[in-house]
Amino acid sequence: MDTNSLFKINGTLITEHGRKLSISEEIAANDVDLASGHRRRFFTTNKKSFQISWTYLPDKVDKSVDSKAGRTFLFNLANTSSTASVQVELEPNAGLTEYICYLDSYSESVIRRDLKTGCTYYDVSLTLKER
Repeated sequence: MDTNSLFKINGTLITEHGRKLSISEEIAANDVDLASGHRRRFFTTNKKSFQISWTYLPDKVDKSVDSKAGRTFLFNLANTSSTASVQVELEPNAGLTEYICYLDSYSESVIRRDLKTGCTYYDVSLTLKER
């Protein structure tokens, strides 16, 4: 079964295997007091923040539910790059929207090592913030 991916990093399809995605928006605004006694707010920038977590994520691609990039790709991204292109579908059938982000945080913890298959399973957490 072929499914559409709703999330890509640097053009690479990221696995849906136990993934939770939370998108928040940081709003930067300046308040100005007018001579009339009123206050006006000017919005300068709105930046998105992507908090992504995976539970029981295998380090081998063929062990994930959809055979897409997983823990090894994310680990390499965290250790080699400070910026990333994030593509996400925010509304149904709207297509992917691209954001240039920097890597804010990355953490992982080993859950299980399967000696028979040589696969290690992790809980992985990643935060990307729009530049």
